[in-house]
Amino acid sequence: MPAVQPPVQIARKTRVMAQFAIPLLFAAIALPAIGRMYLALLEPSGAGAPAVNAVIHLINAAPALLLAWAVVSAERVLAEHEAGRFLSLAASRQFKRASESALAALALHLIVAPLLVALLRGAPLLEALRFDAFDLAVMMFASFMLAIGGLFESAAQGLKADNDQFI
Repeated sequence: MPAVQPPVQIARKTRVMAQFAIPLLFAAIALPAIGRMYLALLEPSGAGAPAVNAVIHLINAAPALLLAWAVVSAERVLAEHEAGRFLSLAASRQFKRASESALAALALHLIVAPLLVALLRGAPLLEALRFDAFDLAVMMFASFMLAIGGLFESAAQGLKADNDQFI
């Protein structure tokens, strides 16, 4: 039977991987967006004003950047777990914050960014909104993670209150 790793070791390994991956994630999102904005401003092609096209590229990158920020919050949860504080208030709040950021990124991706891009391009607003089953599934998953984060936070507050009574 394989040996079971202690949770602190798993948290440490996962956190190290996250610390390595997070800058790569931001670079994978930001560098192409910067390149597209540069090309839109300095080597314009196609319809639309160069500045408007650059803003559209920034708007399109915003949901991914916000979701990457959610990964940063998740890494902070791992830092708490690495320290052995699995049910701490800080870990629970970071878990909840990561879930909130993921939901906000999804809303930005599905609703806000398409509407802003359509508005800037002068396109019909309602045609910009397109949802599919995958979007719904991701929204449900992120909503459940947010609910679990709230549950963890409530449990951590209860544990803290119980510990404060003993002291």
